[in-house]
Amino acid sequence: MKQSALDNGYDEIVCIVADAEGTAQRLCDVLGFHVEWCDIPEAGFLALHDIAPQDGWTEITVAQPQAGRGRLRLLQAPGAVPPVRRMGARPWDMGGFFDVSLRSLGPIDDLLAAFCRNGFAAEAPVTRFAMGGTEVLEALARDADGLCFAMIERLSPPLTGWDHVDGPASNPFNSVIVVDDMEAGRRFMTEVLGWKVLVDTALTHEDGRNVMGLPLDLAREKDVAVLIAQAQGAMEGSVELIHYPCEPLDFRSDRPGWRGIASLCFPVSDLDAVLRRAHDHGAETGAAREVNWGARGMVRAGWVMTPWAARLVFFEGQG
Repeated sequence: MKQSALDNGYDEIVCIVADAEGTAQRLCDVLGFHVEWCDIPEAGFLALHDIAPQDGWTEITVAQPQAGRGRLRLLQAPGAVPPVRRMGARPWDMGGFFDVSLRSLGPIDDLLAAFCRNGFAAEAPVTRFAMGGTEVLEALARDADGLCFAMIERLSPPLTGWDHVDGPASNPFNSVIVVDDMEAGRRFMTEVLGWKVLVDTALTHEDGRNVMGLPLDLAREKDVAVLIAQAQGAMEGSVELIHYPCEPLDFRSDRPGWRGIASLCFPVSDLDAVLRRAHDHGAETGAAREVNWGARGMVRAGWVMTPWAARLVFFEGQG
């Protein structure tokens, strides 16, 4: 298994689904991903996510084979299918992770249609807009497990550096958390985590069209605040905060073992320093523990919980 650079964004997205094999097959069909490994998640890995260990859990990891990072680790619970996180939530509601982002390497209409043939539904029509010096087409698709993918086709400047990828989409490179206070979000990213901000802007929608499904009149009149941060200030394995101009419902009380996006996992060089910094700034943290990470072998891992109940897992190798 290819190893990702340390201290340079997330490498894995952990998701809980009703049918790991079925979801893996759909993602491979839609995105051109490959199954990287199948396993039984170790008790310590489940405990890292505040899930009580029990027999019967399974996992399948899928990945863009040429990318080397941005794996999707699909966990399936034993017994009855768990409830879904953010059930009934609109895109502007807060609690947990909203989505993960993919670069569309071909026509976005074809990629969205492929998602919608494979158990996903679009949040809104494909939308054209400008952000951070780029012009893009974007769409969102969500499935019954609460997995939501944003797909982005770059119009200008042209997307470069992806000719080596054989498939319709890149690896996941970004993930969105909806926040109710952007100033608190900015402080969390820069002070608690010590990350660098690479985008800090307000999205305007002059014609009202938007990928989030906001009413057209509201989208025309109100800005949507966006902040993207990453340890090195790169748009790879980054986390995006969005603050909407409307009052959200709050899904932060959803349980860790429910279906949906459970965590982002970041390889780091100094786990203790990450956890200590977050703890010293008042964040809720999970103490470092040894965990069998499957294909990676034994690692030390801990977690930091954002104020919006999105779990960030950090891990370091054991030599």
